[in-house]
Amino acid sequence: MASEGSAVTFRCAVCGEPVDERMSAACNWCDQRYHLNQRNDIEAKDCGQVWIDEQYMALQFACNNCLADGGSEPSPTKGPRQIRQMPVRPRPAARPRPRRYRRRT
Repeated sequence: MASEGSAVTFRCAVCGEPVDERMSAACNWCDQRYHLNQRNDIEAKDCGQVWIDEQYMALQFACNNCLADGGSEPSPTKGPRQIRQMPVRPRPAARPRPRRYRRRT
């Protein structure tokens, strides 16, 4: 188990410099780490953005590479993680079920 003082180091997808896990975020579209200053009392590098998605009421993280490809807000369908449609199997014809009660005459 890692101690509290040590942190995993990644390589920033935008600038290529090493980035500490605590001072980075994972892009929602390319799944790569990038510099993101999550504190406003420390001067640090930002290689992407984070914003609140009003439709889903969730934080969206995007690196500058994905933002440059898609304008101000990247589209989830542009990224490598597209949702595949599952093949639909035709349902077999339903057999008529026997009546549980007698018809009234």
